[in-house]
Amino acid sequence: MAFAQERIQFNWLLSRNRDLAYYIGSALVGWFYVLIITYSVRLLDSPLTDPFTTLSIGKWTIPLTLEVLVVFSWAFLLDAPHLWGTLARTFFDPDEWRQRKGVLIKSFVWFLVGPAMIIGPYLMGDLLAGFGINITPPTLVLGSIVFLIFFRLWAYYHVVRQHWGFFRLYKRKANDFDPFSDKVDTWFFNLSLYLPLLIFLTSTYFYETPGFESIDLGLRSPILPNGASVGGILYPIFWTAYLLTIIGYFLIQIRLYIRGSPLNGSKLIYMALIVPLHLVAFSHPILVVFVTPIVTVGHNIQYHVIVYEFAKKKYKMSADPRYRLARLLFKNILVYLLFGLAFTFLFYRGPFIKFMESVTGLALDGLLFNSIGMMAGIRHPEQLNLGQKVFASFLLGWAMQHYYLDSKIWRVSRDKGLRKALDLEESP
Repeated sequence: MAFAQERIQFNWLLSRNRDLAYYIGSALVGWFYVLIITYSVRLLDSPLTDPFTTLSIGKWTIPLTLEVLVVFSWAFLLDAPHLWGTLARTFFDPDEWRQRKGVLIKSFVWFLVGPAMIIGPYLMGDLLAGFGINITPPTLVLGSIVFLIFFRLWAYYHVVRQHWGFFRLYKRKANDFDPFSDKVDTWFFNLSLYLPLLIFLTSTYFYETPGFESIDLGLRSPILPNGASVGGILYPIFWTAYLLTIIGYFLIQIRLYIRGSPLNGSKLIYMALIVPLHLVAFSHPILVVFVTPIVTVGHNIQYHVIVYEFAKKKYKMSADPRYRLARLLFKNILVYLLFGLAFTFLFYRGPFIKFMESVTGLALDGLLFNSIGMMAGIRHPEQLNLGQKVFASFLLGWAMQHYYLDSKIWRVSRDKGLRKALDLEESP
């Protein structure tokens, strides 16, 4: 609800407390991860491998490393279940099958992309070996590296696009579409979230980041007689652009306030938590190792909430028998979360892993954790054998299917039913 008499207006998507807890405050979990990682860097000699302490449960002794505290808490409790949210929202909705049947079927192609890119160089090597041409081991692993770079960039883009979606929802709620302010918002949003990535890619600590040592982009290779490099030239330019973006946006908000224009408070506090988090996540080699869970965990929480709110309004409030199964999946928040954890257990840990073990004869428990480490960015492809890399890339099919489907199903401006479910019909 907007208060016209106030100069700073707050228009909530759900309610003040729920927005602050889930849509805006969810970024605080990412900040909590930053604190844990920063503390480990100061406390431990080898923060990536040394445990803070060990936890004994019966016969098991669990070393509480950053991998356990950050990666697995994120992957198993929030990230994998949020992939289930997309599946429940699409494959169990008869309207989606009527409107987007081709999209749903094509989405399974993404499970083949990673394995094809990883196995491709090996198949080519076998073919060329018949002609007496031998491919070197670094070339064989190139497909894995290219795939992982592609996946990480798409994953980051996906998170940023969801932030953009919420940013636009808060603007829509406030009817915040003055041409000048709208253009400023668009530039500010994209520059403030993509420049930290460019700063990292052109930095010297790019090559100090575990997992990136062998990925030489050549940006720090001298190109001039004085030793100057592309990265050396661009790094201060990107930093200057970032600082000017933040300062400029801040000054424009002050100017709008002085002129009497109402400020969109919801939009501003949303970005106040997200923008510095993305900068900090790319600011140190060890933080960059965990950049995926740091910037994604808030996105996961937001996604769970908006999917459940959408389902509650569309399925639970309808007596249409076609939604019978969807109503069951979203019966209440506990049922929804339990289905998400069941999906995680079946496809990341339990019966599915046991089935794969019986088929392949591989000990997949250890392989699984190495694969998830690769997915999160804490394992480099060169540290994994071919089977582990292929298995990891296959698991990433769930994530890429999610990215692909999300790009189709959350188009508020084109989908009247979606606007209705999100209570956005009254705004232009």
